[in-house]
Parts: sequence; C-alpha cells; structure tokens
Amino acid sequence: MEFLKKGTRVELIILRKKIVCVGAQSRQGGMPLQSEFRFWLKIVRRVILTFILLGLSCASTLKFPHTNFEEKDSDWRSFNDLRHTRNVSSFDLNSSVKLLWKKKVGPSYSTPLILQGMIVLGTLDEKVVFIDLNSGKKLGSLGLSAPLSLTPTIKDSILYSPGGKDDNLLALNLKNGKSIWRKKLRDLSSSPITVDGVLFVGTRRGLFFGLNSLNGEELWQFKAGDFIYSTAAFSGETLYFGSGDGKIYSLDMKTGKPFWSYKTEGSIYSSPCITDKALFLGSSDSYFYAIGRFSGEFLWKYKTEGRIHSSAARNQESIFFGSNDGYLYALSLEKGELLWRFKTDGPIHSSPLIIRGKVFFGSLDGYFYELNSSNGELVFKYKTGGMIFASPSFSEGKILIPSTNGYLYCFE
Repeated sequence: MEFLKKGTRVELIILRKKIVCVGAQSRQGGMPLQSEFRFWLKIVRRVILTFILLGLSCASTLKFPHTNFEEKDSDWRSFNDLRHTRNVSSFDLNSSVKLLWKKKVGPSYSTPLILQGMIVLGTLDEKVVFIDLNSGKKLGSLGLSAPLSLTPTIKDSILYSPGGKDDNLLALNLKNGKSIWRKKLRDLSSSPITVDGVLFVGTRRGLFFGLNSLNGEELWQFKAGDFIYSTAAFSGETLYFGSGDGKIYSLDMKTGKPFWSYKTEGSIYSSPCITDKALFLGSSDSYFYAIGRFSGEFLWKYKTEGRIHSSAARNQESIFFGSNDGYLYALSLEKGELLWRFKTDGPIHSSPLIIRGKVFFGSLDGYFYELNSSNGELVFKYKTGGMIFASPSFSEGKILIPSTNGYLYCFE
C-alpha cells in the first residue's frame, strides 16, 4: 500500500498520451518536436513535484477502516507515554527478552507508536510506516516531502505529524485516510502532544504553540529565549518543557502564560519526567536537575561527565537517564544520590524504558540493552547494524526500538 503510487501513475499515463499526440501534430507544422517535447516534459516534472509536496492531502489510499482506535492503557500514542514516566508497572518479565522479528523500514530517530496492535513509525526516508505488531508485516506507508526525525502523536483515530520540508503540521484520519487540516509552522523542532482537544508543539525559533486539534487554529503562543527541542510533559492543567536558552518552563495549558521558569547553565534537549511534587530533566551543562513542580524551586542536581540529551524514566524510588559520557545512571528520586551507573561504548540519547525490575535503552554504540534496574547488572544486549538515537516503546508484551541501519526491532 505505497502512498500515491496509483494516482501518480494514472496522471503520468495521461500526460504521456498528450506528449505523443502533440509530437504528431508538431510534425505537421507547429512548434518543433524537440521544443514541444521539452515543454510537456517540464509540465510532467511540475505535476510530479506537486504530488510530492501535496503529499498527505491525497492520502485516500492510506486507511484502516476496520481498526478499532478506542484508546487502551497499553497503547503508546506519543513520544513519552505512560504519563511521562516510561514505566510499565502492570507487566512482569520472567526472563530476559529475545528478538521476535526485525523489519526493514528505513533509518529512524522516532519512538515507535503503538495502538491496537499497529505500529506507527516516522523515518528518515520521508515516510510514516504502519506495521503489524505481532508479525512485523507492513500494512502501509505515508509519503512525506522531507525526513521525519520527530515522533508523531495519535489521539483517537487522528494522526498528528510533522509533514516535511515546508514544516507543515498535519492531521490525518486513519479510518478513511483523509487529511483533516495542515498548518504551516516554520522550523518545527519538538514532537507534538495532545491534551483535552489542544495540540502542543515547539519550534527552533523558540515559539511554543497551543493549537485547536480539530482544525489547527492557533489558540495561543509563548516565546522562549531559544529553540525548543524538548517535548512537553503535562500534569493537570500545567505544561513543562525545556529550551535552548537553558530554562525549564511551566505554562498554563489554557492560556500559555508562564507560572515559573528555572535557569540551568546549558541548552536543554531532553523532555521532563514528572512526579506529584517534582520535575526531573537533564541539561547540556552535564547536570541532571530536580525542580519543585509547583514552585520552580531547586531541589537537587547531579553532575555527569557529558551533555544530557536523554529524557528520564522513573519508578517509585529511582530515576534513570543516559548521558553523552556513555553511562546510564540510576539516582534516588528523593535526594539524587547515585545508586549505580552502567557504561556503554557510545553516547546515550535514548530514553530508558522500565518494566518491573528491568530497564531497556539503546546507545549510539549500536547496542540495545537490558539491565537489572536494582543494581545495573547487564541482563541482555543485542547488536544492531547502526546507531540507536530512538527511545523504546512497549505494548502487549513487546518492546520496539529502531536503529539508523534502517531496521525496526521487536523483542519480547
């Protein structure tokens, strides 16, 4: 089910017939055949380019009418799902994981989304691919006009995704394949999230938007001091995210007005992990911070030996994150004391996934790791053929992680 192939072919066949016809007429005394052919060839190229740029607006061949899109607790519908903890507390792994299947999909930095047994993954090959969770079978693909390094989000049956080089944000109904709206936002740089009918996303220009998820209309915008790569987290009616200006921001979800901000000494690329009382986030100043969620007051910080791009995950007692120094760290939630650290052979941008007593993540050394969350001992590792920038996701007993070698890996 390749996006636009059928429609594009029909259009090209028609144009080819026009070229043959015009060529025959030109022999009888019109424009020279070679010039006429070049004229129509330019039109063909423009038509092809138009199809590529319009992309999603013609996505009627991409639809899943029989899929039940009713939300389940086991779904993974955005970058940092499970309420921004990345902690699966309702599933037990009795032994180390093993590879179930791998599928060639194209290199990817995105977190795989999972809903009702279907995987949705953005790739650097200018596609969003749809794959069956159990078999690894490809169900379809959506063509874009530029590589997709961000993670889309799904609410009900609606896919919200960055759309390509024109920086369009797209809303697509997966039941019928129809485009709902598209919004041109320059320099999109954070993965979108949806909360109570509002879509939130940031840009490299430092603008953070609240959009009506039904029609894409702007509700409000907030200006930070620099780029926003940090995907927002939320609790109640409050949003939290970091910026390239080094600040952590807390905003009113309804108005975009700031409650507080806290300044670190480096740009922030990671996304917040939150508890009832605190917010946890790493900075490129090499420190990992705990900040009071309501007041923005400093609680504690821990110094690593590298920039921190990895977003954290937590359980009830500990918080886990990676650093560009190659270590995965486990700290106590209460005081930020080091519990253990595990060394890999590359920077860690991947955000950990916790499943009862186990922690999973990838490294730029190309390995996918499984550790004991209590002591950091290695349980299992798997070598992919590329680097792992992406963060793992989980549903129905299966863990997904893509690599830059173009494969999506499924473990169980």
